[in-house]
Amino acid sequence: MSSANINPASLDPANLGSGNYTTIAAWSLAIARALSVSNIEPKALFHRVGLDLDALEAQPYERVEIDKMTRLWRAAEQASTSDAFGLTVGQYAFPMHFHSLGKLMMSTDSLAQAFEALPDYSALVSNSGQIRLQRTPQWLGFTISPLKGVEISELAIDAFFSSLMQQGKQMVGHRHFVRRVELMRSAPKSNQAWQDCFGCPVVMNATDNCMWMDRSILEQTALTKDSQLAESNELAVRQYLHDMQALSWRQKISQGIHATLLNQEPTAAKIAQMYNISERSLGRYLQLEGTGFRELLKLKRQELALHYLINTDMPISLLSDTLGYSNVSNFTRSFRSWQGSSPSLYREKHREQ
Repeated sequence: MSSANINPASLDPANLGSGNYTTIAAWSLAIARALSVSNIEPKALFHRVGLDLDALEAQPYERVEIDKMTRLWRAAEQASTSDAFGLTVGQYAFPMHFHSLGKLMMSTDSLAQAFEALPDYSALVSNSGQIRLQRTPQWLGFTISPLKGVEISELAIDAFFSSLMQQGKQMVGHRHFVRRVELMRSAPKSNQAWQDCFGCPVVMNATDNCMWMDRSILEQTALTKDSQLAESNELAVRQYLHDMQALSWRQKISQGIHATLLNQEPTAAKIAQMYNISERSLGRYLQLEGTGFRELLKLKRQELALHYLINTDMPISLLSDTLGYSNVSNFTRSFRSWQGSSPSLYREKHREQ
């Protein structure tokens, strides 16, 4: 794995912001999207804790002081009336939110390499906690220990683990690499939301925050491994949020579909909520640019189908599920209408070239 263009010295906590404990502003944008999807207007909530959402959207790589982020988490928890809201936020913390860290995650040969690299570069995301790895012969434990005297929201830890699981799922095609989650947070009335999210036993009131993972699965070659994807992720890291205001609505919606598609079925309503607009407005903006939501969804499915067939060994049945088709027959029929051949023949042809 190459870490070119990333200077570890620049990630030293002393070089981040004004010396206060900070986190990358993009985390607040993930909170804003999760609030919007939950039908909660985020701007007023941000204002109450001393944050300007418009300014953060314009500068997603700026630093936000931890005390403000903690107040934001607390306000989001109250507004959502859910102590599991951090798990939802993790679903909207896309790889490009993490700047160079997202590039590292998505361009490695395996999840094992990705998680081995994270502790060295984690200060880019936040310098308010210590990240380390614990190892057993079978498991790798990704551990977050809050710094003494620095208050970190319990929801922030939930969101970080949830986002890491989502990114790992994109790399290996499933979430079964997570075997056990231990959280220092106080026990809620029910652990069900956490167990549903991670698909494994979850222990509360633990001595540390640790996500234990199966090393044999982590060491498998990632489905997303290829140089073209690494280059694409690097471009997204540099431009996606920084240039968000300058993008066309076609580009914005296409990127929103891409981010959502690998985890759930995108709908016009869901994507509109991500950008704090109505579904009707989304349709009108796209119409002015000569396209529509269904057309963009179709094009994104085609783009991802071609990518996975050419660049990975993902089984066609899994690819069909990943792209949101009800069954393999529907996927094959749709693919044949695009390319004039079946997915398997297309893969075979392009592997021979």
